[in-house]
Amino acid sequence: MNRIKARMGYAAAGFTVAVAIVGPMVWFTFFTRAAARTSLRVDPMYTGGEPARTITRDGYQITVYKPVPKRAPLSTAGAFVQVVWKPASTLPPNISETLDLEGDGQPDCVISFQAPRDRRAPLRVTAQPLSPRVLPMRDVSQDSLSSLIARVNDSIIVRVPLR
Repeated sequence: MNRIKARMGYAAAGFTVAVAIVGPMVWFTFFTRAAARTSLRVDPMYTGGEPARTITRDGYQITVYKPVPKRAPLSTAGAFVQVVWKPASTLPPNISETLDLEGDGQPDCVISFQAPRDRRAPLRVTAQPLSPRVLPMRDVSQDSLSSLIARVNDSIIVRVPLR
């Protein structure tokens, strides 16, 4: 009788270990599909929002995103527009672009930065406002979520702060 109890205990322990290893794989797939069916989306404060338009230049593209408003009254991140240059490997060494951020046909700012080939080199951006809605940026690296320049994969992302 003691042998049967011992074998049943070992069998139960083995089954528990198998469920503990295989279970999360099954449940993760289930929860991922369930979350995908909902209308849950990542906050535009983190993704940069939705692309509004793409400008094609000689050898690279500039994607201007829709403006992202300030979310919470106590949030330190303000409103911004995300602009993406890609591929970064084909960018000229010095970038200076006059851009229409709002899509109204009027230039809103001049964005200037250097695009070094070294992926680890620090990036700094300057944005000179041409409209009252854009806030100036002078030699900014990564001040906040609404005012930054960053290299992500083969693209350079600039977030221009808005009033």
